Amino acid sequence: MTTSASTPRLRLTLLWYLLLIAAAALTQPATLPAALQVLLDASALLLVAAAVLGRIWCSVFIAGRKDTQLIVDGPYAICRHPLYVLSMLGGAGLGLATHSATLTIATLLLLCGLFRRAAIAEEARLASRHPAAFAAYAAATPRFRPRLERYRIPASIEVLPLLLWKAFIDGGAFLLLLALVFAASALRAGGAWQPWFVLP
Repeated sequence: MTTSASTPRLRLTLLWYLLLIAAAALTQPATLPAALQVLLDASALLLVAAAVLGRIWCSVFIAGRKDTQLIVDGPYAICRHPLYVLSMLGGAGLGLATHSATLTIATLLLLCGLFRRAAIAEEARLASRHPAAFAAYAAATPRFRPRLERYRIPASIEVLPLLLWKAFIDGGAFLLLLALVFAASALRAGGAWQPWFVLP
């Protein structure tokens, strides 16, 4: 199995998501009105779907090019790290699916810390490879906060199907995690076992 600079972050993120599923199964969220529960579930689904579709769209632009080129088109025109922004949206969706403000906030704090650290390291590499171009790009393009008015799409782009397929697999993993959170919560709520404690 190959490892990269992102491997520890990916492992920690996966571990957190598995703990999130366990927490959804073993803790009782605060009692919420039924309409709010439906709203939280719908919001969770929308956020995860947006994350999945957005990450696939980002992969069209970056897959196979990120190690040799400075990508500044498509989603990379509106912020420097759209994949991380979309992953935070997906993480927020997984947190909301638990109906726990504590788990949602903890997920966002963990992801923000991990992605900020990763972004700084990636930017240092890009600045060393493309000094002048990256300085101009960083001056005009926010790190995380999207500037939608900067969005632009090139007339054509080379797409590598095998790398794009990996983005679909990654997206499927996000949807699977959401399904597991929903299933764990439903089984606990249905009385399959008793929750250990209440976690608002």
